Amino acid sequence: MATNKYDEIAQAAITLFNRKGYHATSVQDIADEVGLQKGSLYHYINSKEELLLEIATKSINGFCRDLEAVCEQASSAQEKLERAILHHFDIVIGHLEMTTVLLREAFFLSDDQHQLIKDANDRYLNLWVQIIREGVATREFRGEDPRLTALSILGSCNWVYRWYKADGKKSPQEIARYFCDLHLRGILNR
Repeated sequence: MATNKYDEIAQAAITLFNRKGYHATSVQDIADEVGLQKGSLYHYINSKEELLLEIATKSINGFCRDLEAVCEQASSAQEKLERAILHHFDIVIGHLEMTTVLLREAFFLSDDQHQLIKDANDRYLNLWVQIIREGVATREFRGEDPRLTALSILGSCNWVYRWYKADGKKSPQEIARYFCDLHLRGILNR
């Protein structure tokens, strides 16, 4: 639920970017969706691109903040990784439109703006790498390549936005648990 007009505009943009794509969505489409004249919309935003940047930045920063909190609550690297995967799924599936916009549409930003998103994504990836390195150091995980391991986990977890259906045979929790078990079995040092 939007708490103010800007939040309402951002949510409308997320819905439209998800449904139509960034390039196919016009500023007029966004204005129509929130019941504003196009000129009035510019009272709240400077441009469609800036709006996409704000949506993507808020999204990835939320992923980072949440993962940091998850890591603070867990004691072992295995527990951190398990919670990280489960929580990542909660966000991806719970905010499917926003995740789709982040993963599919943020690439349309200008080079400078896209670099901001890349930097934030790198920060998120590094949090995952730290968890895996910790697990290698404590001998919980095999230690071939923590970065590649993190990329593999995130790649498979992120791809869910492409195929997940709310009316599918498995619940979000069942899918998350399956992915969690699959990845943990792959790296646990047993």
